[in-house]
Amino acid sequence: MSLARFAIAFLGAALVAGCSDNPLTAPSTQAGAALLATKDPTRPFGSRCETAITFLSPLPGDPPNLLRLHIDYVCQLQHLGRTTGSAEQIVIFTSPTTTTASNTTTYTAANGDHLFAHWTGTSTSSGPDITFSGPEIYAGGTGRFADASGSAWISGTASFVTNTGRFTAAGTLSY
Repeated sequence: MSLARFAIAFLGAALVAGCSDNPLTAPSTQAGAALLATKDPTRPFGSRCETAITFLSPLPGDPPNLLRLHIDYVCQLQHLGRTTGSAEQIVIFTSPTTTTASNTTTYTAANGDHLFAHWTGTSTSSGPDITFSGPEIYAGGTGRFADASGSAWISGTASFVTNTGRFTAAGTLSY
């Protein structure tokens, strides 16, 4: 028998043995599933975003210390890539230089998947410049983020002269 025929026969026999019903030689789907189950789906998550701020008209009954904003984001987020976002934010002035704020954000990943987030935080102002921080909580989305969860600490700045801002986020995301 030539060397080439021997190699083909040997590989064929190995392939047949590997696909047999013998539990000692059959591929283990249980081992593969166990390996996947032990992997931690929690990933480090971070971002940097640039924002454009639009002031919205007050709604009937809004108190005078409440401000409504629409914020558009352009971000670079881990696991999402270049991302856009859109948020509706409510700001409540608690003093002339401090506020509390909250918003609901939909991030849209480069492939069209959405990640849903809710942010609450505080801010201080020095003239038209604002610094803000607080936790952002991730809960669901579409596509690969349908069951997403996690959180990140957001901190950033905004200017009401230019109606722009920027922020960074650091935390974890599971999906």
